[in-house]
Amino acid sequence: MKAVCYERPYTVTVKDVPVPTLRPNDVLVRVEAAGICGTDVHLYQGEFDPRFPLIPGHEFAGVVVEVGEHVTRWTAGDRVAVDPNLYCDQCYYCRQDLQNHCVAWEAIGVTLPGGFAEFVAVPERSLYSIGDLSFAEGAFIEPLSCVVYGQERAGIPTGSSVLIFGAGPIGLLHQQLIKRAGAASVTISDLRSERLELARQLGADHTVVARDPSEMQERLRAISTYGFDLVIDATGVPAVVQGAVKYVKNGGTLLLFGVCPNESEIALNPYEIYRRDLSIVGAFALRKSFHAARNLLAAKAVDVEALIGETVNLTDYPEALALMQRGEAPMKIQVDPQNRQAPLMRSR
Repeated sequence: MKAVCYERPYTVTVKDVPVPTLRPNDVLVRVEAAGICGTDVHLYQGEFDPRFPLIPGHEFAGVVVEVGEHVTRWTAGDRVAVDPNLYCDQCYYCRQDLQNHCVAWEAIGVTLPGGFAEFVAVPERSLYSIGDLSFAEGAFIEPLSCVVYGQERAGIPTGSSVLIFGAGPIGLLHQQLIKRAGAASVTISDLRSERLELARQLGADHTVVARDPSEMQERLRAISTYGFDLVIDATGVPAVVQGAVKYVKNGGTLLLFGVCPNESEIALNPYEIYRRDLSIVGAFALRKSFHAARNLLAAKAVDVEALIGETVNLTDYPEALALMQRGEAPMKIQVDPQNRQAPLMRSR
């Protein structure tokens, strides 16, 4: 079968590899749609301690084609999405229901072979039925489940004002979900005007172009004089995170959701955090929020198809990854490992 492979940092190939062999509790899934995530860029750059060579891809959906001898809940033909997070359920953190901090944590597409391949073997317990959802929608369950978990961590007071930095796919998932959670007003800021136009179409109350810092500050102060109850960073840019603090209302919360580089640092005034009663919250991966995300998609509570910018073949993955690195991706890029899509547009 064909698969994307990170051979070492900054080296990606698309090559033939053996179809995975199943263990007794594994299921073989034919991957029908897989989303490229910012995490895939970090892994390509050697961050997050990947084990090279690695087949990446942790946002994916497909069809069961074979099951291991001990598998009882799934049969060939089942349409599924995969929670990539694997945990032991025995360690200190797992026994406190903090599985995303499992000391033996693994993740399909991060530490184990993932979904940018024609087939992938996954443990039975990782599968979720997608019912009538499209495979493209099914591949969004994983990122949406992370958003669900992040918003659970942050807490959203009814009637609150929310500011989101970053109008990419993750920022727009946050925007849509947070209105459902009871926010009275959602403002979103980004460098790219076309993304802000999509944000408006998806229900943003205010959009602010982020090119000129002083102009952005003036506009945000005009929207909410005292700041925002919740500020979400969905950029993973350290300078944006550092600048976001001043927009948090006294007593408010800053959610660090975007993935900053491992070695990055920012300057914060601890007295300001103390004096203004600020809460700074992190949200790593997800924690048993896959079911909720699937239900939200099944209920059409969140529009994810509007967030798909392009679908490409496996062979076009290196070019699509380069677009992601340069910040030029047309929203979410999904991969069709069965190679039924037209090649990636070459006119960029």
